[in-house]
Amino acid sequence: MVNKTIWSKYTTFNNDKIKDLRVKMGVNKIFAMGLMPVRGNIGFRKLDYEFVEKKLNVIGVMNKLEECHFNTFGLVIKDTDGACTWDTNAGWNPIKRDLLGEFCDAGRDRNIHIMVSFTSMNDAYQGYVHPERVSVHGTKGKKYGKIYHKGEISTHDANEMRVDIPKGFSFEEYQKKIPFLTNKQDEKIGKKRNERGSGFIPTESFMCPNSAHIDYLVDLIKEIVKNYPIKAFTADYIRYDGSFTDVCACPRCIKKFRAEFGETAKILKSNDWIEFKTNTIANYAKKVQTTVKNIDKNCLTGWYSQVGPKKLVTLKRHGQDWKKLSSILDLSIPMEYPYLAGTRDDGIFWGLVGDFFYWYFVRNMKKRIHEYKSPILAVTNSVECNIQEMLKQMRVFDFGLGIGVFKYFGTTDAQWIALKKYAEEEIGLENLT
Repeated sequence: MVNKTIWSKYTTFNNDKIKDLRVKMGVNKIFAMGLMPVRGNIGFRKLDYEFVEKKLNVIGVMNKLEECHFNTFGLVIKDTDGACTWDTNAGWNPIKRDLLGEFCDAGRDRNIHIMVSFTSMNDAYQGYVHPERVSVHGTKGKKYGKIYHKGEISTHDANEMRVDIPKGFSFEEYQKKIPFLTNKQDEKIGKKRNERGSGFIPTESFMCPNSAHIDYLVDLIKEIVKNYPIKAFTADYIRYDGSFTDVCACPRCIKKFRAEFGETAKILKSNDWIEFKTNTIANYAKKVQTTVKNIDKNCLTGWYSQVGPKKLVTLKRHGQDWKKLSSILDLSIPMEYPYLAGTRDDGIFWGLVGDFFYWYFVRNMKKRIHEYKSPILAVTNSVECNIQEMLKQMRVFDFGLGIGVFKYFGTTDAQWIALKKYAEEEIGLENLT
């Protein structure tokens, strides 16, 4: 078994909750691999619908997971682009494929359980179609080399994803398929996280969590839980855009804030405003929980938490109150990716950067883990780090329920071998069922 006692003195949630999750998942220890289909097969920074449409081999993916003893598969069914990769009537499906249905069928045949990850507030397509629902700036400022003004929507160039135009398409033709694509390009790949992609730059939009976007998300959730045999529904980007401190200051939010905290309460720069933001995100979590459980009471719910300083980042910028969210949803999923900041494979300096963030992530969890009121399934990364860094994260961030690894494409052959060995020798195959 991994890490029997390292975190025991820090945790506050009841062990009965872990037992209940194990029963509902059908496993003793979760060993999960994640896949982001619209990011293509070369790693992390691309948006590639052609690959998903024509080349993504569902059976091949699931055979690989079975070979390496994974008992759980985490599929990102809705990424930051907004594409819905299932048979949907309410959403936008540019791949014209019921990918979730295919993976559910393949998972059933191999006894691999399906968890889905569902990007909530970050939705580029909905930001293009419904700019009136996008978060609004409350101040003037400058970010990513662009000046923004009070009252403008916060749609901006994507921080990560880039697009290559397929052969046979002009930019104008392909923009019809990806309407939120700009004609700006990144031509070079750097070593900083936000410089590791090249190609045309799409926009991204964090939607206002007090807008009709929430009703849209609820309609999508109903489709998923009603029509597919998933074990868990997890909400990603259940937060505000952390790039800015002044969103969302739209008339909807201002009116609601005034009604709840009074006419004299300070907007943007008060504890009342932080409380309003965390309550808003928690209210969406309640809708997720109610919507899922009304359809399938045994389907688990979860949320992805950003790790970082509490007051400056998770509360003020993201509106994520860990106690509130983990008291509502069944499962907390901290994203423990220290080596996305730097890896030894890029040189001594970047290895030291990654090691520093690893130290900070561990320290941060020891300091804040008491804020989680539900069991924890951390997700660590395999892409953009080496074997030693990958295993180091997996070992320390197993909080008792198991571990998730991010992600399928980009994981090297050597890492696959190490993952299989980890399951056999460190988890133990008898603990995977």
